[in-house]
Amino acid sequence: MRPQDSSQPDRAPAGVPREIWRTEEFQRWYLAQLGAGNSLRAARLLWALGVGPESRPLIWVLSVAVFIAAENRVKDNEVVISRPDVSAVALYRPGPTLDESAVVLIREFRSPAATADGYVHELPSGSGVERGERAQASAELAEETGFSLDADRLVSHGSRQSAATLSIHRVHLFSAKIDEAELARLVALQQRAHGDGGGEERTWVEVTTFGSIRRSRSVDWTTLGMLAQVLLADAERAERT
Repeated sequence: MRPQDSSQPDRAPAGVPREIWRTEEFQRWYLAQLGAGNSLRAARLLWALGVGPESRPLIWVLSVAVFIAAENRVKDNEVVISRPDVSAVALYRPGPTLDESAVVLIREFRSPAATADGYVHELPSGSGVERGERAQASAELAEETGFSLDADRLVSHGSRQSAATLSIHRVHLFSAKIDEAELARLVALQQRAHGDGGGEERTWVEVTTFGSIRRSRSVDWTTLGMLAQVLLADAERAERT
């Protein structure tokens, strides 16, 4: 559901600021709760990061009290965190086995990282409200790797929450099978930094194998799961042909 039109009356539950109520992320979460028979009894905004001239909420944290219909109780000791949805791209080259399949990650310093090298190792990804998910995925891939790919080549794997116990945002997952020449280009792109050019984002291409990242602790469970989804779906398609 898209954000409410500004001409519509504010029907936000008690404690939900109008600017939060009008976000697509809140509406999607709220409708999911109503669909499950639950109700929002109370809410309180704890923090929000605004962007743009109108200080549109980009990231926000809401303390909530939710009546759980299936359990006939109210849960009021958690927060709902939101950020814009993310579009991600998994580039891969199938190998003789799943573990030998080549995959492409990016390495970037992000402050919350708790890995051995202090970097996040993830799929090229990012958010954008001005593009659709597929176009956003293609743009993020080019920006973070220096490798351009026609958006029509991207296969959609749908969307899911990536940290469902904490954040309501979703990841829209796309993939593309690359050939040996494209893989060689990506290997060459490992030699220099990429990013948005503004100095804040600096990313590095990493060409590795699914087995290598599965055995290491460099990627989080979300990234590992998305890669498994892509590679297993490709293996299933190969079996059917």
